[in-house]
Amino acid sequence: MESQKLLEGYREWGVFFALCLILFCVNLFLEYKNFRVLTERKFFDIEAVVVNQTQKTNKRGALYWVLRLSGGAYGTFYTSTYEDIIPIVNKRVRLVLITDNITFVDFLRGFYAPSFNIALTPADKNGGRLYDKAVAYLADQHEDGYMRELFPAIFLAAPQSAELRLSVTKYAAAHMIALSGFHLAILSLLLGVVAGLPYHALQARFFPYRNSFVDLGVLSLVLLGFYLVFTGVVPSLLRAYVMFAFGFFLVIRHLELISFQTLLVVAAAIVALNPPIVLNVGFLLSVSGVFYIYLFLRYFSRLSKIAAAAVICFYVFFAMLPIVHFFFPISAHSQLLSPLLTLLYSPFFIAELLLHLLHVGALLDPFLIAAINLKVPVWEVSPPFWLLAFYVVLSVAAVFHRAIHYLLMLFIAGWGVYQYVIAC
Repeated sequence: MESQKLLEGYREWGVFFALCLILFCVNLFLEYKNFRVLTERKFFDIEAVVVNQTQKTNKRGALYWVLRLSGGAYGTFYTSTYEDIIPIVNKRVRLVLITDNITFVDFLRGFYAPSFNIALTPADKNGGRLYDKAVAYLADQHEDGYMRELFPAIFLAAPQSAELRLSVTKYAAAHMIALSGFHLAILSLLLGVVAGLPYHALQARFFPYRNSFVDLGVLSLVLLGFYLVFTGVVPSLLRAYVMFAFGFFLVIRHLELISFQTLLVVAAAIVALNPPIVLNVGFLLSVSGVFYIYLFLRYFSRLSKIAAAAVICFYVFFAMLPIVHFFFPISAHSQLLSPLLTLLYSPFFIAELLLHLLHVGALLDPFLIAAINLKVPVWEVSPPFWLLAFYVVLSVAAVFHRAIHYLLMLFIAGWGVYQYVIAC
């Protein structure tokens, strides 16, 4: 059966965008109400969960902590303290914020505010949460500090130190560490295989009339939903889960899944329901990544599945360079290994998951430690905004004309040469 388009004609698109605009305005107004509640008093008492905790040194050599917190309706925010506090990542705390310098734009994208009287809430003074035990189970299988951070981050979205993030940046592997659609795809495949074996045996005997794709898809959505909640509803994983659920709906309704129109609908709906996300770099990068995957499939659909799987990693890596390095300018020649690492990541993830379940998670640590500790030259390169804007317009135009896509590929090749040959 041929797939139908999700929306057709100017009328349907007009109604859709009108609804999105209404939802966007309503949700933006609700965000503004929360902002007014936060800033109506100079001192605001708030409860929040500590997402990350990083120690830094000021210009006078004094040590202090920078905390990243999630404050529910008040979004993600940052504060700092010179107190000698214990590790409180994933703990709920009470603190008093000084709010007189917070603007609405700051509020939407994640603000910084000075604070005082930071203290654990009574419920979190003794710890013992299942999530904390799972993080400890993974970390305790390793002796190296980086490895103790790496695997809780890969499997449970636990916080990473700035040093580990920099080491990962050397290989352009941030998308492999932060939980995202990449991990969700691997987990959904694993669930399909593990649940599919007993399901098909039972189906053949007891309910042959059932649609296995629908049943296994619903089961995956439920289990992945629990996983999403268990890991603390990480924004990148939430975006991927929403897109996965929407994609499943499109498939069972025989609607076109892999299309730029579908990507536009999903992105517009997410922004309408959650206006602050339009300022989130992770969201912009994830939409861009899917866009270039679709662009590749549009012009290289005649490749075999094996060839396409190999080439697409290189295509998306180089296509994303101008966008990624506008936000994250650090470059290194080792980043050229990223497409190959992406190809190898799925079997690596599955192998490490099994090793950690068997409590032998440190088996491959020597190789990973050597890679992380490898000293490589780094430099900074970033396109100016006008060049990035030109590149985005060229990318969108490439959707409609093959000749423009050739120009886009020339631009991508030129930028790759500049970044890794000339600028270094």
